Amino acid sequence: MVSVPFRLSIINYLNAAPLNHGFKQGLGGEHFHLKFHFPSTCADRLRDGEVDAGIVSSIEYLRIPGLRIVPGLCIASPKRVRSVVILSKVPPEEIRSLALDTSSRTSVVLAQLLLRERYGVSPAVMDMGPDLPVMLAANDAALMIGDAAMRAPKQGLFVLDLAEEWHSWTGLPFVFALWLVRQDAPKLPVPGGVAPFFHKSLELGVAQLPAIVEEARRTIGWTKIELHEYLTENISYTLGEAERESLGMFFEKAVRHGFAPAEKPLRFL
Repeated sequence: MVSVPFRLSIINYLNAAPLNHGFKQGLGGEHFHLKFHFPSTCADRLRDGEVDAGIVSSIEYLRIPGLRIVPGLCIASPKRVRSVVILSKVPPEEIRSLALDTSSRTSVVLAQLLLRERYGVSPAVMDMGPDLPVMLAANDAALMIGDAAMRAPKQGLFVLDLAEEWHSWTGLPFVFALWLVRQDAPKLPVPGGVAPFFHKSLELGVAQLPAIVEEARRTIGWTKIELHEYLTENISYTLGEAERESLGMFFEKAVRHGFAPAEKPLRFL
């Protein structure tokens, strides 16, 4: 047995639910101590050494030293994501002010990269809570993320799906988040160490997808068909060759625009 528990940060967004599912159901309960956070808080706790691993916005891999990536797993979108959107009162090329839901730091960077490089605008930005009417009362557009974005009314607004925009631009999927582990995390006294637990947790989540969909239906309001499509078509959990290529491209652009200190190679557990 390890002398200290492995502290795992869990985010309660729907897109992470299959990755988290096994851990929330007690997988490796003798090893793991679960903490529940927003994605941005998860990154801060990881940087400060208050947790040993978490599903973290991919941009944070460049910002936090000494992290390793769990191989093969991520939260990506092959094309259209539906839960990371800019909702705007004006066409994208006319956006002069943008409210940012700062829950996910990768999406904040991606939104600004797309507006700068695809639409030629660099709007003033304002950090705000995910309340669309309040955001749009003071700004031309709002970045909405996660379950709040899925629930937001979109009638009469221009909708930019950020993963769809990235795919149209690059032909690649977009990687929103990674399982990241600190170098000084406790070593688990089991064959293969900690990595297999992350894969097993997702395996259990995929097996229990109907239960995840049913729970989400009550809180988000989409139909079961829409939610199943979201978790199986809009979101992908495989970190493959195309996803790694996309990460490299995103990291290069993020550094060039000053959103991260420097590029670094992908290092895995």
